[in-house]
Amino acid sequence: MGNYVSLYLTNPKGTPLPLTEPSFDPNLGFPHGRKERVMIATEEEMEAAKLPLEARDYCAHKLIQYRACRSDVWPWAYKCAHEKHEYLNCEYDDYILRLKEYEREKRLLQRKLRVEKKQAQELQA
Repeated sequence: MGNYVSLYLTNPKGTPLPLTEPSFDPNLGFPHGRKERVMIATEEEMEAAKLPLEARDYCAHKLIQYRACRSDVWPWAYKCAHEKHEYLNCEYDDYILRLKEYEREKRLLQRKLRVEKKQAQELQA
């Protein structure tokens, strides 16, 4: 709710649009660069496992392992608790990372607006 209000009412210029690529350099503020995220599961593996499109993310390899375990030990799916835990932790970590990226983009947008406002004031003075 807070992002919706901020995006459309209180701060539309300083709030990034959801579901868009970052507008700033991903390495801005990181002197030695950042570790790039890579997909471990290939498109062929995800198609073979019949993963739905919404599950084809950076944790797809964990989901494939979890589903394989469940099919191997069915009906004793509780034996796959470790694989399920790994998958859910991966999803949580991915969520936190996406949240941090959104906040970073938001702060950089607000910083850019502050700098532009300060430069405009200096030009008028």
